[in-house]
This record gives sequence, C-alpha cells and structure tokens, in this order.
Amino acid sequence: MDGQARRQKIVEIIRKSGKPVSGTALANELNVSRQVVVTDIALIRANGIEITSTNRGYVVSESKKCKRIIKSRHTDDEILDELFTIVDNGGVAENIIINHRYYNRLEAPLNVSSRREAKEFMEAIASGKSKSLSSATSWYHYHVISADDESTLDIIEEELKAKGFWLPIDDWILQ
Repeated sequence: MDGQARRQKIVEIIRKSGKPVSGTALANELNVSRQVVVTDIALIRANGIEITSTNRGYVVSESKKCKRIIKSRHTDDEILDELFTIVDNGGVAENIIINHRYYNRLEAPLNVSSRREAKEFMEAIASGKSKSLSSATSWYHYHVISADDESTLDIIEEELKAKGFWLPIDDWILQ
C-alpha cells in the first residue's frame, strides 16, 4: 500500500471507529511502525483533515470549514496583497508550508483571518526581527486556506490566479 492509500485508510479507520484509535492500533492494522503513523497523521492534518490527539488515541474532528491547499509565489512586498486577497474574500490563511531543499517540509501557523491580523504579521516581518519563511525557497510556498464553503475557496483561488500568485500544486505535499 502506498503512502497516500495508507493515509486514506487511517482516516477511514478513525472515522468508522466512532471512538479514539491509538497510534499503536493503527500501526498494527496497517503493518507499519508507530512513527510512520505519526508522520502520516501530520500529513493528513496538513491536507486539511482535522485529527485530534487525545490520551486515548486519534479522533477525526469534523469541521464545518472547507479547506484547500494552494501553492503560491510572490515577493515579500506582495505578502500583504496575498493575505488581503484571502481574507477579503472570506478565507483564513491557516498556515504557510515550504519545501526546503535541506530541511524538507517546514510549516508554521498563520491563522490570519482579517486585514488587521495580516497587517500585524507584516509589521513583524518588516521589523527585521524575522524573515518570511518563503524567502528561504525563492518565495515558493503553500497555504492551507479555509472558508465556509467550496465556492468561497474557488473565488479566492481565482483572485490569486488573476494576481499571478497561484501556481499548480506539486505532488509532494499530498504524499
């Protein structure tokens, strides 16, 4: 079973169970190590499925929010425009993900849902105390975007395309 099929199976097992499922139980059922399960859970979460870890195991939190991963590229001067495009159209920039040549996948939460939060984020970057994560990958990056419905996500994606920020997604993030 390949990684993507295994991750789909993990979500299926947890949903069908109706109760928390331990990482050990998942590992035994799928004939993999517990570390593989932990890694798979992280990838599942990055793809917008909310899995919560409890002291009794994993549960799928059924969120009413729709989520989508988008790939983007722009300079630091255009970050605010990207974030405004997302929030002005009813979305939330949940995080930023980069695929660094040496460090591999790096992810940081954003949770930007308003212009005020977008401006505060940019003020932190502009202060010089930190740099944008995407600057480490020539400004290529991914976001998990959430919204109330798929049509809102479609609008956000179209707006990002019109501004030249949106790029076709690579397979690495889905594996």
